[in-house]
Amino acid sequence: MPLRGFLKSEGMRAVAREVEAAIASRDNLVICGEPGTGRVVLARAIHRGRATLAPESLDDLLRDSMSRQSTDAPFVVVDCGAGREVEQPLFGRTGAPVNGGDVEQISDESLLHQSFGGTLVLRSVQEMPGRIQARLARVLRDGEVWIEGSASAPLLMPVDVRVAAIVDGCDEADGRIVGELQRRLAAHRIVIPPLRQRREDIPALVRWLLTDICESLRIPPKSVSRQAMALLTALPWTGNFKEMRGLLRPLALKVPGRLICLSDVLANIRLSGGAVTFSGGGTLKEARERFEREYVAAVLEQHHGRMAEAARALGIQRTNLYRKVKQLSVSRRRPGR
Repeated sequence: MPLRGFLKSEGMRAVAREVEAAIASRDNLVICGEPGTGRVVLARAIHRGRATLAPESLDDLLRDSMSRQSTDAPFVVVDCGAGREVEQPLFGRTGAPVNGGDVEQISDESLLHQSFGGTLVLRSVQEMPGRIQARLARVLRDGEVWIEGSASAPLLMPVDVRVAAIVDGCDEADGRIVGELQRRLAAHRIVIPPLRQRREDIPALVRWLLTDICESLRIPPKSVSRQAMALLTALPWTGNFKEMRGLLRPLALKVPGRLICLSDVLANIRLSGGAVTFSGGGTLKEARERFEREYVAAVLEQHHGRMAEAARALGIQRTNLYRKVKQLSVSRRRPGR
């Protein structure tokens, strides 16, 4: 099932343009964003686009990448959060430099060598110690390495690999990448916005994920009511895509019927922080009014203060919404005003 409507937001349309440019080249790239925004999925989409030499729509590339279908070209992911311990898996066990030269030497069992001909993804690259970053930068600068094997003398080989560096956050993390490595990765920079900054994409994501989850669990397909979708769209999603899957999977399993309703979502979420908030204390009536006020405000914000659209999303008459706004003292101020 393609992710139709996945690119409604301007943020994701910008991502699509960068992806097309990255697919058309063999250059290295940096993918920035919060955890859970699908950075490795996007790297795999670019890898698959390059591997197939077919710059398909980003919708279809993301769909294929999420299904984890394999290609002939290697796709190797390295977690750089291990600090100094990442050096041996990445470069392997190597002896003294060949002929006293400056060209880096790696072993044939290293992850770097395994990625030749494909894509090497470096997660949390800013956590890699500076000395190891500098070593990787030399490899990318020289474009060749000595390959050390157990049964033969070292062999000088070209470095045929695309590096996709995954950066946690953006500018503040970039400052922890050494200058030479920054330059070697600077051809393409893709920033994935968090879900809270592209709420118009959430309904399509929810529908696609729910279909994918039901298919993987081999259970009948399920849909989401209009009121439940309004709440899902208004949630803060601090864990982004990963958090969304974590919420929808138990809903798919627990809800007995084909329709997931507002009460089902409310029973499975923790309202804390972001667009919809909840703070303890007070009577049940006060807590319910507090949630209702924040929920109505979030839906109004989602629809840019347009009462008719917000009323439809909430499943109430527009006159009732006007009454609720007045009763709950909800602001109708549009974002940015």
